Amino acid sequence: MKISLLSIYPDLQSFGIRSISACLKREGHDVDLIFLQEKEFTERYENKTMDDLVKLTKGSDLVGITLMSNFWDNTVQITKKIKENCNALVIWGGTHPTIRPEECLDYADMVCIGEGEETLIELTKKMQNKQDYYDTKGMGFNNKEKKIVNKFRELPGSEKAVIKSLDQLPFQDHDYKSQFVMKNGNIVKMDLEIVTQLRLNEFYQTQPTRGCPFACTFCVNNTYIAMHPHQKPIRKRSVDNIIMELKEVRSNLPFTKIILFDDDAFFILPVEEIRDFSIKYKKYIGLPLVVTGATPSTLTREKLSLLVDAGLVGMRMGIQTAGEKTKKLYKRPHSNRQVEKAVRMVNDFSHVKAFYDIILDSPWDSDTDTIETLMFLSKLPTPFQLSIFSLVFF
Repeated sequence: MKISLLSIYPDLQSFGIRSISACLKREGHDVDLIFLQEKEFTERYENKTMDDLVKLTKGSDLVGITLMSNFWDNTVQITKKIKENCNALVIWGGTHPTIRPEECLDYADMVCIGEGEETLIELTKKMQNKQDYYDTKGMGFNNKEKKIVNKFRELPGSEKAVIKSLDQLPFQDHDYKSQFVMKNGNIVKMDLEIVTQLRLNEFYQTQPTRGCPFACTFCVNNTYIAMHPHQKPIRKRSVDNIIMELKEVRSNLPFTKIILFDDDAFFILPVEEIRDFSIKYKKYIGLPLVVTGATPSTLTREKLSLLVDAGLVGMRMGIQTAGEKTKKLYKRPHSNRQVEKAVRMVNDFSHVKAFYDIILDSPWDSDTDTIETLMFLSKLPTPFQLSIFSLVFF
């Protein structure tokens, strides 16, 4: 099958569709990745961009688009244009279709619910063999104006799934020869010059773990955990599998300067695995490392020491609020004392750049609540950088 996968986010990371593309290529499908990274979600695409997109997807059997809720309007614009000019079926995946599949089926022919590797392998196999595919788990369909939303699929890497270990998945698709990117509003084929130009001084992003142990009310993980109540939410790759991926990165993407572990649970790994990883990372990879999966309850001095010796230069941790009332509202399980202890521990490693997330603009926060957070932050040891977010309602 000919398949086009689109990322509409303003960067070139897109872990989800790169992983799905790698799986589909391993099944023998012809897959293009198209990155429309020049627009923010508040901006619509120009006619020349849409015309280029139509030309690229004209011969595709399936066009997939990944979206979060704020990119709804962009996705609708793309979907309408493709369906008016191409014969391809359009599938939406990502956060928004996972939590609102029926709404998405007003525009898309089908939606992927949850993590998509196993689902897309089964769907495309059935399509290629001209089998009925409307019973595919983890999918929703618009079948002649009748909406079908099937049961959730078991999480990849869980005991009941077909893919029982994340190590079974291929590494992300970074083959630029089958990829396209926006450049000044036009969609052009990637080449080594463009790749080097766009990725220079950027991160290589990957995920050693999937899932989150917490169910904070402002986060989609709250919904994911409820979708899979009898499965362990945390699934992890083996240390050797992670190192093998990063060795390929060093070989195939030599312009990579920093490795970014962008997951929610890396620091939940036991210290024995952190030690094994740190020794092998230092020996075989040796690039600066940034980790986002830090929480006050999973950080320990021993884990930090091992990772710093391996090359850790940055980490990110969610504080969100110090207001007691707001913490209850958000279901944040960490006390201010735990947070302060974790921050002071990180501060002892002076060359590690620390980023802490804070949420503002909650209508339930009084001035007193906001001041409580401000005063707490003022007592923490510097330096650190705050990542400030507004509470945006879905």
